[in-house]
Amino acid sequence: MTDRELFARLKILIVDDSAEMRNVLAALLESMGVGAIHSAASGEKGLELFCSEAPDLIITDGSMRPMDGYELTRRVRNGECAEGGGECCDRDVPVLMISGHIGPEMVRLARDNGVTDYIGKPITAAMLYERILAAVSKPIHVVETKSYRGPSPTRRLVPRISDTFSE
Repeated sequence: MTDRELFARLKILIVDDSAEMRNVLAALLESMGVGAIHSAASGEKGLELFCSEAPDLIITDGSMRPMDGYELTRRVRNGECAEGGGECCDRDVPVLMISGHIGPEMVRLARDNGVTDYIGKPITAAMLYERILAAVSKPIHVVETKSYRGPSPTRRLVPRISDTFSE
């Protein structure tokens, strides 16, 4: 299967409280040939759409209110659906977090909540394409304990930042 065919089959959920960022991400995903794009302006709505649409990948912002991307990821990993709902679909769905906060404590928080990959802003189309391709074609090992489910919490998660702003 070619990358183009893979992207055409993908269903991606964007969760970001910034309408501008949702629109930019959606335009980038459309230009990559992504088959279906859903978006939500809040973590709560994102969780609802995750449960109803069963996306292949989630792209989320870290900082949102009242439910941020960290809590959204934790709930996805725990199999929690929206308020009052039952168990969700794929708890191992890749989650890419895009954030302007690239300090080690925020990256650690993302890792500890089960984020698959952490991308520092600003992003480029090439970087997003590469991270999506890696996330859906190279699944990572999932660890499950009483208090955690997600990628290995001992792995080193490094925010990826574009070398240039004009790729």
